[in-house]
Amino acid sequence: MLGRLEDKTDPLVEAVISDPRWVLEDELMVQVLGFTLYGYAFALGRIICLMDVEDINASVAGQLAALGVGPKYAQGLAEAAFEHFINEEDQSVHSQLVNIGHSHIASEDLSECVESIFQNTETLREHMQ
Repeated sequence: MLGRLEDKTDPLVEAVISDPRWVLEDELMVQVLGFTLYGYAFALGRIICLMDVEDINASVAGQLAALGVGPKYAQGLAEAAFEHFINEEDQSVHSQLVNIGHSHIASEDLSECVESIFQNTETLREHMQ
């Protein structure tokens, strides 16, 4: 099932990293991608592939690590995304990013999701300044 999940999430990752705006060294951008990807992967992993949470976390962490993100950081990001997602009272930015990814489960065209990653990165950066 892990391969099936990655077959479905790889197009999102590829679309983001092939965009000229992608910068691996931009920690905020990596976080926005990670939380958004997690929501998308969680929806696909649980609803379509009937996977366990641990396997979904490992898949997302593996995809981020394959991009050059430190494996421990990637695993921690996936675990944090899950914690934000399952807490129904959580209205944090992280939770919202996970929910954005989750909402794209039925999207054939992922361009809107890809664009949201870059737009949300810039919006968050503006609010941090």
